[in-house]
Amino acid sequence: MELPYQPVYVMIPSSNESIESERLLLRPICDSDAAALLAIRGRPEVAKTNYPKEPFKSIEHTREWMASKVFLKGPEDIIGRSFNFAILDKSIPPSEEQLVGYVSVNTLEPCPEIGYSLLPESWGKGYATEALRMLLKKWWDLPRRNRVEDNAAEEKIYAICEKQNIGSTAVLRKCGFEIVSDFCFGSDELFIWALKKP
Repeated sequence: MELPYQPVYVMIPSSNESIESERLLLRPICDSDAAALLAIRGRPEVAKTNYPKEPFKSIEHTREWMASKVFLKGPEDIIGRSFNFAILDKSIPPSEEQLVGYVSVNTLEPCPEIGYSLLPESWGKGYATEALRMLLKKWWDLPRRNRVEDNAAEEKIYAICEKQNIGSTAVLRKCGFEIVSDFCFGSDELFIWALKKP
């Protein structure tokens, strides 16, 4: 998979604050979210458009995946930090499980790349588009490094999506992403999408 290279422009805080809209609450993912995330990533219809394509089968597997969202490469001040948010549906009573998805910046190297998934019961409500817009606003609002040598480079954020994933394609288009290239990974045909910093 050939993602483009981009220097790390962003500065990630040691702890991220929650973001709220009328319908959704995005808050940093924590260890106690493992069971709710397993309920999402354990669903075959979710797994088929993610990597790996096998539904998660255990809390341990889910925790390994959660740990993979922590940045291990890049400037010293971002090592051990993450930009990974649980999506909570505020219309669900707090006494029930409000976590219906997640949205995150998965990696910073070779470039910042986003990912998201929702419980199938929450598909079709516009939650993925709304949550991604909230994440992107927070991302672009983060402080940037002084990079004199890169002042000609245009900062972008990227996404990878299967060509046949109509739902995710619609989300990315609504959020302003454009296709920049395509590639095959095994039997999957994928698009690389990019969004310029506003």
